[in-house]
Amino acid sequence: MKITRISVFGKLTPCPPYSLSRGRTWTSTESTIVAIETDAAIVGWGEVETMGGNYLPAFAKGAIAAIAELAPHLIGENPLQTDRINYLMDHFLYGHPYGKSPIDMACWDILGKATGMPLCDLLGGRFEGGLDLMCDPQGSIEELLAETAAFREKGYRRMSLKLGGDVAHDVSKMRAIFEHAQPGEEYYADCNRGWTRDQALRVMRQIRDLDVYIEQPCYSYEDCLAVRCRTDHPMILDEIVDSPEMVMRIIADSAADLLNIKISRVGGLTKARRARDMCVTAG
Repeated sequence: MKITRISVFGKLTPCPPYSLSRGRTWTSTESTIVAIETDAAIVGWGEVETMGGNYLPAFAKGAIAAIAELAPHLIGENPLQTDRINYLMDHFLYGHPYGKSPIDMACWDILGKATGMPLCDLLGGRFEGGLDLMCDPQGSIEELLAETAAFREKGYRRMSLKLGGDVAHDVSKMRAIFEHAQPGEEYYADCNRGWTRDQALRVMRQIRDLDVYIEQPCYSYEDCLAVRCRTDHPMILDEIVDSPEMVMRIIADSAADLLNIKISRVGGLTKARRARDMCVTAG
C-alpha cells in the first residue's frame, strides 16, 4: 500500500466558554484535519486541535504549514509502516509535533481499516470495564460548588479544579470544595503551569491536610521538580510531557506519580504508545 495524496483542512467550531489558569478562555476551537489517500482506495483521517496559540508552542496555521512541509516527503510511502513514517517526519522536519500528529493519526486510521481492527486492539487491547471520566467545574467558589454538585449527580467522581492564580483564592477554592467532598471522590488541582515556584510552595504548605493531586504547578520542568521534592502530595505532569524523551527524563528523576500523555503534544499515536509503554514499565 502507498500514499497517493495528503490533504489538509481547517475547521472553526464554536464551543461553550472554557478557561484555563490566568484568564485564558476560548469560545471556539480551530481544528486541523488531514486526509491521507492510498492506492488501495483506503482514506485515513487525522485531526489536531492546538487550543489557540497561548496554551502550548503551537497554533492552527503553524500546524497547516508543517503538514504542507511534510506531505511531499511521504507520497509513495507505506502508511502501514507507522515507525518509518515517524522516522521520515522527524528526518525532514525537526520538532513541530502538532503538525506530525494528524498525519500519524491518519496512518493508524488506515491501519485499522486495512486490518478490520479497532485502534484499541492495535495498541494492545482494551481493559475490562469502562473508564472513569473527569469533570472540570469552573467559576467562582459558589459556581464551582454548584457545578461540582451537578457533576456529582451525573455520576462523576473525579474533579479537576482549575487553579494557578492568586494563592489565597486558590486555597479558598480547594478548602470550600473539600468541605463538600464525598467518599470515593478524587480531586485534582490543575494549575496549567499557572503558579511560580514560590506560589506553589506557599499553596502546598497551606493544604497539607487535603488529599489532592497537584497537576503541572509551574511552567518549567525544573520548577515542577523542585515543588515535587518539597511536598507529600502526588504530582501529575502534563504540559511539559511533549515527547518520549521527556518521559524518560521524568521517570529517571522520579519527578511525577502520574503523567498526562496528550496524543497531539507528543506527535501522534506512535510516540504516545512509546511513552505509554515506558510508563507501564516504570509502574
